[in-house]
Amino acid sequence: MSQLTLIQASEMRLQLRSFEEKLLTGDLSLFDRCELEDEILSIKEALGEFERNVRDDSGECINCSG
Repeated sequence: MSQLTLIQASEMRLQLRSFEEKLLTGDLSLFDRCELEDEILSIKEALGEFERNVRDDSGECINCSG
C-alpha cells in the first residue's frame, strides 16, 4: 500500500470507528461479521504502518521541502 496522508489516515480512523460500532450492534450475519472483521483488521494494519512511518527517525520526510 502506498503511504497514507494525514487526511487519509483520519478518514480511515473514522471508518474504523464506524465499522467497530456496526460490529457491536449484533445485527450482522456470520458472513457479514467475518467480512467486516477482515476490513477492520486491514484498516488497523494500514494505520499501524502509517504510525510506524510517522514515528520513524530516519530523518526523511516526504512532505518536507528541505
